[in-house]
Amino acid sequence: MRFLLLPLLGVLSQSVTSAQSPEWVKELTLGTAGTHRRVPPCKLTFDIGWSHVMTAGQATLSVREAGDFWRADATAASSGLARTLWKYDCEMTSIMHRGDLRAHYLQHRETDSEETCRYRVSFERQRVITQTQVQPVKGSPGTSTTLCPYGPMDDILSVILYVRSLELKNGQKITRVVQPWDTPYLTTFEVLGRETIAYGGEKRPCIKLGLKIRKIDRATLALSAYKKMKTATIWVSDDELRVPIEMNASVFVGFMFARLTKFELLSGKEAMASLPARTTVSPPRTR
Repeated sequence: MRFLLLPLLGVLSQSVTSAQSPEWVKELTLGTAGTHRRVPPCKLTFDIGWSHVMTAGQATLSVREAGDFWRADATAASSGLARTLWKYDCEMTSIMHRGDLRAHYLQHRETDSEETCRYRVSFERQRVITQTQVQPVKGSPGTSTTLCPYGPMDDILSVILYVRSLELKNGQKITRVVQPWDTPYLTTFEVLGRETIAYGGEKRPCIKLGLKIRKIDRATLALSAYKKMKTATIWVSDDELRVPIEMNASVFVGFMFARLTKFELLSGKEAMASLPARTTVSPPRTR
């Protein structure tokens, strides 16, 4: 389910603190968010499936206003027969600047049958600081803090809003650096065309996006293949809302998909949120 969250749940004025920028910087999409940046507070519910037929779980995503920021909250959990094979639960909160949709802070917790991992990530303009806590079912817990000398970059939820804001013409490519948890990735979206997808008992015109992911070494910024996910495709509604309707991903354990089952607009108090108590992470201590 984590692999499906990359395209589901997955702005750069580039600067690298090293003496020489990596070659992949030339691929990046420059500029701020596009004209489709109005985001109505909303909540989305998805069914997640495995191997085309098996229901594997459910995921939710909500976006609410928090002063000068957007607060996006996502949850996912395996269920049914899939849960007997793979127990998985996660909660994620993303804080983004409302003006340019730039990532500011991310906190994430995920639990499987072996361990619970907690991540707190501070997205700064020239670096990203990540605190990781691991609590294994057997063994001692550990905490570490790492620094990636590159910024700014997106998180998994802010990149959704950023890509959504663009014109999305057929053939357009958008390449971003995205850190969904504790590792940065070079992520390329390509607009493959327009198609019609069934949703809510009717056919919806959709924009079809392909997704390519490559892993970035946090310390050296070197690129490598991301072997756990081979390909991914996303369909978003071709209208003012630009809601993700369906996502498919070919991953190392087989084929997974997510389909929108409910879309709710939020208003009043339900559309408002507060910020977490802490939205910064201290850098690792230098010796």
